[in-house]
Amino acid sequence: MAAPAFISLLLFFFSSMNGFSQEYTADDAPGPLIPVHVDSPGLLACMKCHNEDFEVVPAKCLICHREIAERVAAGRGFHRDKGEDCAACHVDHQGEDAPLIDWDPSEFDHEETGAELVGRHAEIRDCRACHRPDNTIPRDKTRSYLFAQSGCLACHASPHPGRQEHCLACHTAGSWRVDIRQKGGNR
Repeated sequence: MAAPAFISLLLFFFSSMNGFSQEYTADDAPGPLIPVHVDSPGLLACMKCHNEDFEVVPAKCLICHREIAERVAAGRGFHRDKGEDCAACHVDHQGEDAPLIDWDPSEFDHEETGAELVGRHAEIRDCRACHRPDNTIPRDKTRSYLFAQSGCLACHASPHPGRQEHCLACHTAGSWRVDIRQKGGNR
């Protein structure tokens, strides 16, 4: 631990024992939090995301963002290899109107998610056409692009309820039509 940080923690500890705790307020922050992360001011609120040197700790991000942690641990989805530096893309302390991530959907490489857009899906230009509030992980203050369920059933209702969850055994991403004259494999 760095000496200045250790001294700060000792001062905080001893001053709080005497009833004179160091209280951090919004004025001490490098800028206002985005609305999603607004919490009560104070050192304990800062420590939810930061270490004693006030660096962002990805493991602390993943405590709250469990759905991302699960994907990182499983090595799947867009965040599969990004669990070590959340702040590289998600910057905070930028103010009330700042987006959690500054990105251009038209430049997003969907292959990074592990789900390449092929067939009719490649024609879709608006992410929100597939990633809707009714089929993504619920959020209170922002929108999510993480599907609650993976595969075809994330967007499409099965015409064979209870009988078929492996759509690509008979269908392709280019067409739902099935040629019953073809045998085996993906058509």
